[in-house]
Amino acid sequence: MKKLSVIILSAILPLLCITTLQAQEVLTGLTVNKQVAREAAKARPAPSRNALHLPFTDDFSNYTGYPNPALWQDCYAYVNRTFAIQPPTMGVATLDALDENGRVYANATNDPFRADNLTSLPLRLDYNFALNRDMRVGDSLYLSFYYQPAGGTQTGTEWERLGNTPEGYDSLVLEFGYATGNIVFIGYEYCDYFLGEDEMYVAGDTLLNPFIPGQDYVFDAPAFPGQCIPLPCDSLFGEEMVWEHIWSTPGQRLDDWNAENPLCYFKQVMIPINDARWLINNFQFRFRNYASLEDNHITGWASNVDQWNIDYVRLDVNRTWSDTTQNDVAFVMPTTTILRDYQYMPWSQYRDSELGDHFENVLVNLSNTPKNSDYTYNVRKQGGGLVASYTTNNLNAYPYWTHGLHAEPQHASPVFEFSSLPADNADSATFIITHVFQEVGSGSMNRSNDTCIFYQNFHNYFAYDDGTAEAGYSLLSNMTYPQSYFAMQFHLNQPDTLRAVRMWFNSVAEDANIANFTLMVWDDDNGDPGDEIYSMPGQVPCHAQQFEDFVTYYLDNPIPVEGTFHVGFFQNHNVQLNLGFDQNTDARGKWKYKTTSEWNESFLKGTPMIRAVVGKEIDHSNVAENQLVQCDIYPNPATDFIHIQLPENSSASLCRIFDVTGALVYQQTMNTSLTTVSLSALKSGIYFIQLSDNQKIIASGKFVKP
Repeated sequence: MKKLSVIILSAILPLLCITTLQAQEVLTGLTVNKQVAREAAKARPAPSRNALHLPFTDDFSNYTGYPNPALWQDCYAYVNRTFAIQPPTMGVATLDALDENGRVYANATNDPFRADNLTSLPLRLDYNFALNRDMRVGDSLYLSFYYQPAGGTQTGTEWERLGNTPEGYDSLVLEFGYATGNIVFIGYEYCDYFLGEDEMYVAGDTLLNPFIPGQDYVFDAPAFPGQCIPLPCDSLFGEEMVWEHIWSTPGQRLDDWNAENPLCYFKQVMIPINDARWLINNFQFRFRNYASLEDNHITGWASNVDQWNIDYVRLDVNRTWSDTTQNDVAFVMPTTTILRDYQYMPWSQYRDSELGDHFENVLVNLSNTPKNSDYTYNVRKQGGGLVASYTTNNLNAYPYWTHGLHAEPQHASPVFEFSSLPADNADSATFIITHVFQEVGSGSMNRSNDTCIFYQNFHNYFAYDDGTAEAGYSLLSNMTYPQSYFAMQFHLNQPDTLRAVRMWFNSVAEDANIANFTLMVWDDDNGDPGDEIYSMPGQVPCHAQQFEDFVTYYLDNPIPVEGTFHVGFFQNHNVQLNLGFDQNTDARGKWKYKTTSEWNESFLKGTPMIRAVVGKEIDHSNVAENQLVQCDIYPNPATDFIHIQLPENSSASLCRIFDVTGALVYQQTMNTSLTTVSLSALKSGIYFIQLSDNQKIIASGKFVKP
């Protein structure tokens, strides 16, 4: 199953065929990972040119983003703390269908394709530095790692699955290799080629590659005018590598593992290096995955799939088959907010009644013996002093593989040793909460996973989400003229002014979610959105700083709000707007949707990523406004062609046309402010035009073909 599609009429309705229902909520993967895009925008340190010495260990616990360049050679895997279910320690490396820029691979297809690599730097396996002599097979080298296929759930509930399960024809692969020193052809660089107005192809047709003379491109599917085709445009050369297959596994269901062993969320693999030809001075190993897309014939659906999570990679000498435990106590997942309902809220709206009463820690002992452990936390105000601290008695943490997680309440659910936070008249505040769980003494082999830090921000917005999207959330309707609403509820402790709404939109394949919506605000009617108190039509999904963050939609007329209010959107089409969906927080009951006359409460576990910004006037003088310009479309109605005219000093690079269902039916590049579009391939009906430049919508319009 490629995607989770949850079809809803009421909170207890079973799964049914979409054609029999009024609406559905849809969860998909991501086509852009904004955290990876953020990493791609940074300057990355060059990998070390010196071969590493043993031991090699990385449990991915003390950083996120790209793999550590002091250990890993490439940037394809995504190191994170939220994509895995109960990893050995906090943090995993995820291999998926997204490239080093966080976008779906250009070569992605519905058939298995080669996706991510996670490649070690060269290692000195020719010399045993501990014994000051050449390495020998008898030195007992082992490479071990844990892995997990995505798409599992801790509860068994279908709509709580995290990620997408790799199918049996997908796979995770481990290879050993080395560089030969030769420079060889390694592939092609690809460039975008947009089909012209008269270029239409069916499967089996060929296109002469305009970038490389004499090379043909063979279409495996129909292609239409304006469609973008990636074509080879330059040869690439690099250092020759020799790689050998060592281990692999086909796609699997995590649920099947848990049926065999409820503690088996990850499996460990032990690989002996007992062949002398690998005892060289530039040994490398790498993980690879093969993935396969599926679009389900829904606009905006094709996205990230087939994830594998890898943890605790370790290569060293003097190991055995039975060396399957780590002398390590650790955090398994990030710890929680101090607030009862929100992840973050405005400092001006904070009251001590908003505090929760305890933390939720997920802790583990990975060794094979009980460990005398201690746990502490402290809360400090940034720029201020200590607010609270907590120390409890030492407790035995028993081995995970026989007892499960370390669940002693004094460590796993420590109560708050504070009932208030120091108040002031500042606009914002940040509190730093530091948790430490460790073995008493110095026996732990990895101290980096003993500490977990949470920054409790109080700025000018309310947020239920933690700021990371694991999936995408959309609404679909099978009505002839769909009308869908989404609303997120917020509550004020004192009257305030709503200034803006922040929304996280995932970018989908070919930007197919770029469609109009109306930003809306409602008052409250016994927990449901009530009367409309504000609307701002003509908005489109945008992406801040190259897909890196929330986009702020400033209200053209800020409005006073008090008590409970709701913010959200209205759409009259079936394009999946694809909101970011945080699957590691649970705001069920705080958001609702409507596609007929009634508001429905979702039973999806997670949080669509919409935030309300309140407070004093925001200085956004340096922020470019995303206002749509007016374009002229003539003749309208039209049967054969239309002209699209932009205002003077305006420009667009791409024209898209959507039908009333939101399906993309035509696209064409634009070189001037005046463009002529042939309507010969379009049926009679109502169509919507969107003009964009560098993935930003600058104009929209509507026309009719009789």
